[in-house]
Amino acid sequence: MFPIPQQVLLPNTYAYESAPMVKVTGFREYDARWLFGSEINLMGIQALGMGIGTLLGERGVKREIAVGHDFRSYSASIKLALVTGLMAAGCKVHDIGLAITPMAYFAQFELDVPAVAMVTASHNENGWTGVKMGCDRPLTFGP
Repeated sequence: MFPIPQQVLLPNTYAYESAPMVKVTGFREYDARWLFGSEINLMGIQALGMGIGTLLGERGVKREIAVGHDFRSYSASIKLALVTGLMAAGCKVHDIGLAITPMAYFAQFELDVPAVAMVTASHNENGWTGVKMGCDRPLTFGP
């Protein structure tokens, strides 16, 4: 069983490297954003992927998703952790690689998949990361 995500873990500790950390204030209506390293770690991103995949199943949506990442130097690592979680939840993942957000939305239609997850911190500066996500095209998650 996957460990329950923690709100805070100290960097450079065993717990930080072996347990998921996800600060709940990072979640918003249509996406989620965190300071990478201090508000979420790679295992936290993996837990997010498992959560998205589980949510798809609970909503009766086909577990198939298009996933991309932005240009930040750490975004490919974050996407890999997200994809690992999605696959652990039974999702078929279409990795579209380096992209801008509209390309991920386009991929949903071009690949004929219901869900999308784009690793990006959008307009935020380096140090931030996030995921824009949705499971009912053409919409992202909302209220």
